[in-house]
Amino acid sequence: MDEAALKAVAESLEHLAEQEVWNPELWQRCYDLLKANWDNDLLEYVYDDVVHYSGEFHSRNIFGFRVKPDRYQLEHYRQEFRDIAKALRSSMPLSEAKKKYEL
Repeated sequence: MDEAALKAVAESLEHLAEQEVWNPELWQRCYDLLKANWDNDLLEYVYDDVVHYSGEFHSRNIFGFRVKPDRYQLEHYRQEFRDIAKALRSSMPLSEAKKKYEL
C-alpha cells in the first residue's frame, strides 16, 4: 500500500468517525478505499465494522419503522475507526494494533 493510499484511508476513517449523522457519500468513499486496498491486514479487519456501521443507520424495529441510532450505539465503531487510522499512519501491523488499542 503506498503512502498516499494509506493517508487517504486513514483520513476517510477519521472523517467517518466524526460524523453525527449518516453521510452516505463519505461512507461510500471509505468503503471503496477499503475494497481498493484489500491487501492490508488492518483494512481487512475494519471492513466488517464499516459495513455493520452502515447498518446501524438503516435498522428497523419490529414494526418496520426505521430506528436511528444514538451516539452511544456508534461510539465503539467510531473509536475503532480512530484507532485503525492511528495504526495505519504509524504502519503498525494488525497484531500490534490489537494489543495497543484492544481491538
